[in-house]
Amino acid sequence: MVGAPAAGRRPGGPRLGYLGESFGGGLGALALPWDDRFGAAQLTVPTFGNHPLRLTLPCTGSGEAVRAYHREHPEVADVLRYFDAATAATRLELPTLVAAALFDPAVPPPGQFAVYNALAGERELQVLSAGHFPYRGMVAEAAELDEGRTAFFARHLGRA
Repeated sequence: MVGAPAAGRRPGGPRLGYLGESFGGGLGALALPWDDRFGAAQLTVPTFGNHPLRLTLPCTGSGEAVRAYHREHPEVADVLRYFDAATAATRLELPTLVAAALFDPAVPPPGQFAVYNALAGERELQVLSAGHFPYRGMVAEAAELDEGRTAFFARHLGRA
């Protein structure tokens, strides 16, 4: 959580910003539609997006364990519908900055972009070259995301 400085808060407005990466990004998309304490969110490489597609995409993250379980218990697909970050994002009306990756061995990129595309409220996208994977230019992209995130929260939560 990111708190806005007291002097910059909008009177009576939500004062917290949510920052979630990977698992935290997916959980943010799932939980934030029902939590009015937050005024803005930033989700980096959010997981749990578009389970029907995730079940078809090999990965190194928790999605692979879900795929293995699904092979033995295909009926789990019915339950996964209730835990889909992209579905929940259709109710997420907070201003949200999503940093989604073009390549990610742990969280399949189509699920990350599904969360972004489903957002109901104001949204911004920063495309990363990769997630959960070291690459040339990673430090510069991380600095750019940090700068963008700081400006995003300042715009939506206020600052001193």
